[in-house]
Amino acid sequence: MVAFVILHYKNFNDTLDCISSIKKLSGVKKIVVVDNHTLQFDEKKQLEDTCDKLLCLKKNEGFARANNIGSRFAIENYHPDFLVVINNDTVIKQKDFLKIIQKKYLKYHFDILGPRIICEEGSGSVNPYLPLKNIEEVQKELQVQKRLLKFYRHTFLYLGLVLYMKLKHLFVKKNVFKNGEEEMLGVALHGCALIFSKQYYHKFQNVFCEKTFLYHEESFLYLRLQQHHLISLYSPDLEIVHKEGASLNILYHNQRKRNLFRTQEIIKSLKILEDVMKKGEEV
Repeated sequence: MVAFVILHYKNFNDTLDCISSIKKLSGVKKIVVVDNHTLQFDEKKQLEDTCDKLLCLKKNEGFARANNIGSRFAIENYHPDFLVVINNDTVIKQKDFLKIIQKKYLKYHFDILGPRIICEEGSGSVNPYLPLKNIEEVQKELQVQKRLLKFYRHTFLYLGLVLYMKLKHLFVKKNVFKNGEEEMLGVALHGCALIFSKQYYHKFQNVFCEKTFLYHEESFLYLRLQQHHLISLYSPDLEIVHKEGASLNILYHNQRKRNLFRTQEIIKSLKILEDVMKKGEEV
């Protein structure tokens, strides 16, 4: 049996689409939806009738904590062979998705499995995920984000940055990021769709490190993989469609404000990651 945990935040129709796609999959499954304190009364009633369990949080707990709450419920109540934690702005179109998971486990005995991610606009989420592997890389990325923050805080600086990026795209060939074409072991995986085996979730109290509110959960997860010598697997045989950034687009209609919020949260997470690496803490 496979348990799905879906984190809901604002984009209600996307959550319904995600649930609908899961119900069409072959095999036994349970669906737990975790609402990060955004549902209206009528929406709650509709989701309660659609999924196996709806958990409504009293406040926005962010990505890791909210997913951990849903995961603990699924593990304690359903005892699944595999725990699939996915964003609500995702859709699964492979009817044999669950069978492929079982097949990959029999071959690799993975702790965490990540699928090929297909973005609606052809870019965005990519597996394997490029992690920040050491404190030097974290500090370098932290400086980049701090410089960007200065531009996002001021309208005129931001407009200048937008103009620069448009001109740059005219003369510099744009990088097109693609998912890997071959299976890979020991890699970091994108957080929009993660498949945890029973052997993984029995080792830890929480499937995600709860030190962050939002962003860079993948880097913390990769650090945990390294510290505990766990098996991560990327397989393009599994596919998931991701509507990149749907929740954030609803929260902030203004592009500058979206970038400002995102960068501020990234900086917070990077500072925590830097501190963890300096102290050599286990995650």
